[in-house]
Amino acid sequence: MNEKAKYTEVNEEQNNRIDDIRNMFSDVYNFIETNCKASRETSLAITKLEEAQFWAIKGITREKQECSVKNVTGTITDKDGNILF
Repeated sequence: MNEKAKYTEVNEEQNNRIDDIRNMFSDVYNFIETNCKASRETSLAITKLEEAQFWAIKGITREKQECSVKNVTGTITDKDGNILF
């Protein structure tokens, strides 16, 4: 299976940050839903917030071990020297 399609496990610290992001976005969703009348503009605002939330969480889930370029051929390894690419 392609790596981009696989479920990405996160550690406890990452999961806590994801929960913080969800809680903060929830507050903004609630504010908009309480203070803005239903309209195309409000729908677009919610859609853009959903997208921002998605990318913020995706950024956390894609955090990997520190990588370094091993040689001029472009081989990338993790901090233990295991070849990643």
